[in-house]
Amino acid sequence: MKNRTAKPLTARLHMTNITGAGATQLLQSLLPALESDANVLVSEIYLPERGALSSYVSSRPITRVMVIHRWLPNSISRVLECTLFARRYNGDTPILVLGDLPLRCSAPQTVFVQQSNLLRPTVWRWSANSLKYWISRVIFRMNLSFANRFIVQTNVMHDSLIDTYPKLHGKVHVISQPVPTWLLRHNLHRHGRYLPVNEHLNLIYPAANYPHKNHALLSGLSTANASDWPVEQLTLTIDSSLNPSPMVPWIRCTGFLSAQQMVDAYSKVDALLFMSSEESYGFPLVEAMYVGLPIICPNLPYARHMCGNQAIYFDASSLSSLHSAVVELHKRLARGWWPDWSEQLSSISKDWDEVAHAMLSIVENSEQKKVNQES
Repeated sequence: MKNRTAKPLTARLHMTNITGAGATQLLQSLLPALESDANVLVSEIYLPERGALSSYVSSRPITRVMVIHRWLPNSISRVLECTLFARRYNGDTPILVLGDLPLRCSAPQTVFVQQSNLLRPTVWRWSANSLKYWISRVIFRMNLSFANRFIVQTNVMHDSLIDTYPKLHGKVHVISQPVPTWLLRHNLHRHGRYLPVNEHLNLIYPAANYPHKNHALLSGLSTANASDWPVEQLTLTIDSSLNPSPMVPWIRCTGFLSAQQMVDAYSKVDALLFMSSEESYGFPLVEAMYVGLPIICPNLPYARHMCGNQAIYFDASSLSSLHSAVVELHKRLARGWWPDWSEQLSSISKDWDEVAHAMLSIVENSEQKKVNQES
């Protein structure tokens, strides 16, 4: 951010729809860093009424924190907030929207896009979720002219967003994010297996139960074929009632794991299994690379971009392909192999202060562009 001789940049932060586990985790690391930037005064923070962020307390007494209540069903309320009711956010103070959808308001606006479902789908499937995502894409397209800048996490997301919305050409910026602060504090780094190299694998897939997380792929497992897999345990962070294959003895469903529980898990598992069919980023991939764990993940652009040639890939629609990848990992580990993620980590931001600084610089440029347009 450039040096200023005038007063610091004043900005507002909007995150009223951030309730999901992944986005909440990101904001719990990013929000304090945004507030701590010495060159910026955060004047207002708009919070969701539920979830971990609803109880956020600002580090600065001068910052006004507002919980935005939704009296209508969430989906309807969200549509109205981004359209008819967005004028409440009018003003000269720049606003950084951290929840994907631009607001139909008159203000210098920067939008942080984390949601891959805003991209044009490759295949349309009729479902409640498909309809919800279609509505989100309609709102995004209607409101995109109200924002001056957009921020994404990868070059793949950058290219895909512009391909879906060509009018965004020249407006999209890429800022990668490091692992969450809770993992940075522990400084955990692995260099080999916790168990003897010939033992069956201990795997983890930390993901909520969204359709694109692809837990359903495991539903093809049965007691008859499960013994063919060299797996001692696969931990899924979903409720046991959602177990895609409850008859398989080595699948363990834990529900959501706390930060300390994730650190404990990462210190003992043999690899991260990541099955998601689409992602804008994929935080568990970054976490696993930071810790030094092997990764099994889909052969898809988002994963290829992040993991390069160090991951073991499989076809996200094929259980037999996943089985082959797991067997391959077991063979490699038995030979003493362990991944080297240094090249992949070199392109990822080192800390959250660096991320906040880069984002706020874009917000500042967004404000300056609006001033130039009006002068």
